[in-house]
Parts: sequence; structure tokens; C-alpha cells
Amino acid sequence: MSGERSYGYRALFSEPGILVYALAAAFGKLQAGMFALGTLYAVADQRSYSAGAFVVAVSALGGLSTPLRGRLLDRYSYGPVLWTIMALHTVLVGGLLLNEHMRGPFWVTVASGLLGNLVAPPIGVVTRVMWRSVTTEKSRPTALAFDSVLADAGFILGPALAALVCATLAPWAGLAAVLFFTAVAMLLLPKNIGDDKASARQGDRHWAGPLASPRLILLLGAALCFATSVSVLEIALATPHGADDSKVLSGLLVSVLAAGSIVGGLLIGAMTPALAKRATRLPVLLMALAVFSTALAFGNEAGWLVAVPLCLLTGLSFGPSFVAVYGRSGDLAPAGMAAETQAWAGTALQLGSAAGAGAGGVLLDVWGPPGALALAPMAAVIGAASAFAGDRLRTPVAKPLEDAVPESL
Repeated sequence: MSGERSYGYRALFSEPGILVYALAAAFGKLQAGMFALGTLYAVADQRSYSAGAFVVAVSALGGLSTPLRGRLLDRYSYGPVLWTIMALHTVLVGGLLLNEHMRGPFWVTVASGLLGNLVAPPIGVVTRVMWRSVTTEKSRPTALAFDSVLADAGFILGPALAALVCATLAPWAGLAAVLFFTAVAMLLLPKNIGDDKASARQGDRHWAGPLASPRLILLLGAALCFATSVSVLEIALATPHGADDSKVLSGLLVSVLAAGSIVGGLLIGAMTPALAKRATRLPVLLMALAVFSTALAFGNEAGWLVAVPLCLLTGLSFGPSFVAVYGRSGDLAPAGMAAETQAWAGTALQLGSAAGAGAGGVLLDVWGPPGALALAPMAAVIGAASAFAGDRLRTPVAKPLEDAVPESL
């Protein structure tokens, strides 16, 4: 009887090896939060913060290669691929630090930062594939929710940790810590990850990989719109509305959004699998985000007593939405393409964040924070429509053999 009622975090952490895998995911989540700030401080020490910011911006383009790294993981064994690109990543990051120490050409630093991020081990992708292979149907929703919480915590703690080690040790210590935590995460990963996945024959694989699936394309569109909405909210709330507005209050509102996301993810992880499935329906979550962000756009002028609760309610939809995006992308992953599918989901979220930051900045200049906030519900509604269309779309049923047309024609 107790086994039937066991769910949530109790069910997850009762499975063998889960604590070690959770530590691997936690160390891996620090990578994304620390790399940018570690690069900024390493370059700014010898040049300027503007030069460091330029290197960070260029190196961020390396994230666009994540699907390619995911495809390599799907085609070959995870261990050799991860350690090979980790070796390249270490050499390039070390080259950046050495060039800065020797006050070498700036273009070498820029190239090292870009190439270093192009070959960064995709630990986030690997851990999301890992959760699906080391958990049962009963504990999997909790694992995906826990991974979302770790990601939020990593983006909060990572920059703080990078700043701490750079301030107390040396400007290069932030990037050194990134390499250390990434290596630890890789050592803690299960050795047989991906070994039990179904492998599609190379001749059967579409050149577009998982992007050949219309349902996945619609899901990625929803993920992009979701990330756009989140990015716009963060930028608009972080900007004081006028001379009388406090930057501390603006920072508080953004922090409340992040806290709401963590709480939302924790709540999903504590639910039964059936309830978690109902609570992570992406169209419903994005419509809730649209409603709360609309209320926030109108209520943000009413003062912190109104804005703070609205930020918390808005943030509560973030964590479950991340769980929905990554969970659904795993469900839609074609055979032998789990890592690449998860990589595309992460890339869609990154592109959405960049689009939201760019569009939000333009709207801030034209109409101020209220105008920028208006974009958030619009993006959420479009994302909800895309997610709904993907859920309604059905995979065509294969025709009988005598009526079938060869795929090569």
C-alpha cells in the first residue's frame, strides 16, 4: 500500500544512485550561470568591462551549436564525445586566460571565447536525457521538475559564485571554477547513459533530425514565445519607471519572479504523476502566464503591495512551463535523437530570451516599461496557440503495405 502511495521526492530519491545523479545535475547547472561572468571578469582585468562584455556577447553565439553537439551524442557513445569536447573546451578557455595574462591580441581572446563556447560540454542536455533513463514513470515528473529547480538555482547561484571566487582568488578563477564544476558533473554522470536508447539507422534518419516532426516544431515555437515573454518581463520589471522609483524595488520584483519559478517547479515535483501531468499542460500554463502578465502590466504602477504578489503569481507559471517544454520534447523525440531534441528545446528557449531582450529594449526606449510589459502576454498567447496546435496535431497513421509509397520517392 505504501508503495502505491509513494510519489514525488520520496519516490525519486528512493531510487538507487539518484543522489549522485542529482549532484551531477547540480554541478552542471552552475556552468551556464558562471561562464559569462567568469569571462567578463577575466577580460576586464586586463582590458575593460566593455571589452569583456563584447567577448561575452560573441561567445554566447556558441550556444547555437548545441544541437550539433546533441547529434554527436546521439550518434556516438556519450562518454567519448563528452570528454573529447571537454578537452577542446579546456584548451580554448586556457588559451583565452593565457592570452589575457600575456596581454595578447584582442581577437585571440574573442576567438577563444567563441570557440570555447562552441565546444562546451552540453551538460544540461545530458542530464535531461539522463533523468528519462534512470527514473521510472512514477518518479520521472519529479525528476524533470527537480531539474528545472536546479536550473533556476544555478542561474542565481552561478553568477554569485563566479563573482565570489574572482574577488577572493583571482580574475581567472571564475573560468577555472567552470572547468572544475563541469568535470565533476561529468564524472558523476552514469556511465551507461544513452546505452539503452533505440538507435535509428542512418539511412532512416532525416537530414533535419527531430525538426522533421511538425509537432516538435510547434512545441519549439511555443518554447520560443514562452522565453520571449519571460525575458521581456525581467527587463521591464528591472527598469525603474521614473526618478522616484527605486532600483532596489525593481531588483526585488525580478527576484520574486525567480522565487516564484522555483516554488512552481517544487510544487510540480511534489505532485502525483497524474496531477503533475495535468498541471504541466503547456497551453494552459502559457494562458495563465498571459493573464498574470497582463495583470502585472496594469498593476505594476499601483506600488509594491500589488506588484510583488502579481510577480509571485506570474513566476509560479515559469517552473512548470520549463518542465512542460523539456518533458514534452522528450516525449516527442524520435528514436535515437533524444539528445538533439533536448538541445533544440534549449536553443529555442535561448533564442526566445534573446528576442525578448532585444524587443523589450526597443519597447522600453519607445513606450517605457508599461509598453514593454504589454509584449509579454502577447508572446504568451501566441505560444499557447502554438502549443495547442501541436497537441491537437496527430501523427499520420501508416498506410497498409499494399498502398504504401516507398519513402525514397
